[in-house]
Amino acid sequence: MASRPQAVVLGELLGRSWRTFSRLGQARFAESGLSAARVRLLLALAAEPDSRMGDLARSLGLTARALTPLTDSLAEEGLVERVVDPADRRAFRLALTELGAGEAERIGALQAQISDEIFAGLTPAQRRDLERLLLAFVASTGGEGPPDC
Repeated sequence: MASRPQAVVLGELLGRSWRTFSRLGQARFAESGLSAARVRLLLALAAEPDSRMGDLARSLGLTARALTPLTDSLAEEGLVERVVDPADRRAFRLALTELGAGEAERIGALQAQISDEIFAGLTPAQRRDLERLLLAFVASTGGEGPPDC
């Protein structure tokens, strides 16, 4: 049997890595009653306060139609509020309430804890190497970098 091209193996490993990370992370968040969509939206609003709903949907890879029920749920819980965009009265901006900001802070701390648990099998040097390689890959493919870069 012929060996497979290295690029194919790398692609498969990257996919398997993402599925593993996602499965483990979602399971841990679910233990705290949190869905992946809720986590992503609240952390996105914490990072980009007062975001337009359409822009937020695009950055999360969602349609506005998919974002609306999640936003409705968070608004009913008092975590976010819709504010009419003064530049375009047909559009809305989302803002975290004080309660929502506290929830986003709690989720951020939980995310750090979960990520530490998932990457516990790697040494600090291996984590830095993995970060460097993933950033190089993302940059070489024209993708997004991490929000803090």
